[in-house]
Amino acid sequence: MEEYKYYAFVSYRSSDEKYAKWLQDKIEAYRLPTTVQKMNQALPKKKLRPCFRYHTDIQPNELKTELRNKLEQSKYLLVICTPRSAQSPWVGNEIDTFVELGRRDRIIPVIVEGKPYSGDPATECYNPSLIKHFPHSDNIAEDREILGVNIHEEGKGSAYMKRERAVIQIVSRMLDVNYDQLWNRQRRRLITRFVLSALLAICFIAAVAFTWHINQPFHAQVRLTESSEHNANLPALHDAIITLSLGDETKRDTLKSIGEIGDFCNLPARMMGKEVRLTVTAPDWMTTDTTVVLSENMEISVARDPMIYGHVTLSVLQDGKLLSDTELQLAGHPVKSNEKGYITCDIPLAEQALEYPLVNPLNGKATMVFPPFGPNDAVEL
Repeated sequence: MEEYKYYAFVSYRSSDEKYAKWLQDKIEAYRLPTTVQKMNQALPKKKLRPCFRYHTDIQPNELKTELRNKLEQSKYLLVICTPRSAQSPWVGNEIDTFVELGRRDRIIPVIVEGKPYSGDPATECYNPSLIKHFPHSDNIAEDREILGVNIHEEGKGSAYMKRERAVIQIVSRMLDVNYDQLWNRQRRRLITRFVLSALLAICFIAAVAFTWHINQPFHAQVRLTESSEHNANLPALHDAIITLSLGDETKRDTLKSIGEIGDFCNLPARMMGKEVRLTVTAPDWMTTDTTVVLSENMEISVARDPMIYGHVTLSVLQDGKLLSDTELQLAGHPVKSNEKGYITCDIPLAEQALEYPLVNPLNGKATMVFPPFGPNDAVEL
C-alpha cells in the first residue's frame, strides 16, 4: 500500500487563495464518523490532515523540484477551478505532473466560479491541461470529461449547506466512501450544532429578560391527551417535548407518556391570561403547534402520525429480481407492484402494527415487512 505524506495537494492561482485556504481548512477539520471508520478499518482514524497548499505566487516556469516532491507525496490533487485558474500555466503544470505520476483518477476539480467545458474564456473554469487529459465529446463513446464538485450547486438550500455538501462530496471521493453515509451524519452534526447554538442564545436572552423584568413567578401545568384512535399495537408516546414560547422566553419540558403532566415553573406574572405559543413534538406523533391562553392548568390533545407505521412504500424482489406488475397482499390489503417493482399502501391507523405480512397469492410465498419504511427499502419475497 502506498504511503503519502499529504492527503491532498491544493492547486490554485494566487488570486483564488481564499478559496484554497477555505478548502484546506474544511478538509483538515473534517472528522470521519466513528461508525463509518469501524466499518472499514483501512479508513483514517484521525482527521484528513495535512493537505499541502503553497502560500506564495510562483511564476509559471519549469516546475520546481520542491513542488514536484510535494505532488509526489500527495494522494489526491484538488484543483480550484475558476476562469482565472483556467488561464494559469502553473496550475496546468501541476495537473500535467500529477497525471505523469499515474494519478489521473485522483484529480478532483473544485468549481467555485465559471462553467466547465464552456469554451468561453470569460466563463471556462477548467484549465486547458484538465481538458486535455479529460476531453469532452458529444460522442458518448469518446467522452472522457471529468465531473467536478461545485460549491454553488443548483437546487434548494442555503449557500452554507451547499458548500458543506461539496466538502462531503470531496471527502467521499478521497476516501471512496458512500456520499450519503457521510452526508447524513454530517447533516446531523450541523443540525445539532445549530440547535445547541440556538438553545444557548435562547437561554441567554431568557436570562437577560428575567434580570430586567422583576416578576412574581407562577407555576403552570400541561397535561397531554390522545385525540387520535388509540392503537395498543404501536409504541406508546414517549419523549414528548412541550415548548412554551413566552415572547422573549422559552420553556421546555419532556413527558414520557400520555396523561403525564408537564411542569413549567417561574413563569412571569405578566404572562398570566395572555395568549402564548405552545408546541408538542414527539417521535411518531404529529407536531402540535397552537396558541393557548396561559393558565395554571392546561390540557393539550396530540395525535399519532398515521404515516409512520401506516404508509408502506418499498420495492419487492423475487429471486433477486424486481417483482413487477404482480398482485400481492399486504396485511390483508390487495396491492399491486408497478413496472419498477414498487408497492404503495396506506394501512388504517386501527390496523397498524410493528410488522405486516406480505403474500404472493400466486405461489403462496410470504414474508414480513417492518415499518417505518424509507424510499430505498426493499424486501425479498
